[in-house]
Amino acid sequence: MGQNIAQKLIGSHLAGGETTAGSEIGLRIDQTLTQDATGTMVMLELEALGLDRVRTQASVQYVDHNLLQADERTASRRVTSCPWTD
Repeated sequence: MGQNIAQKLIGSHLAGGETTAGSEIGLRIDQTLTQDATGTMVMLELEALGLDRVRTQASVQYVDHNLLQADERTASRRVTSCPWTD
């Protein structure tokens, strides 16, 4: 029987481990998409891991909230650059 789409994607991006159920694996990530509720947490976690850089072919963060700047706190929470990316 052939592989399903998930098996093909995992197999083509496998960086470590074996593709057996319940096993831990490492994957090469080539694209990321985050949104405003989780994207900031992802960036904070990457920073907490102490990573020097993260390199993907494409990384997009979709932000559709907090568009109204009512006071200075809005601007102070805005992430404008990520020092760990190329």
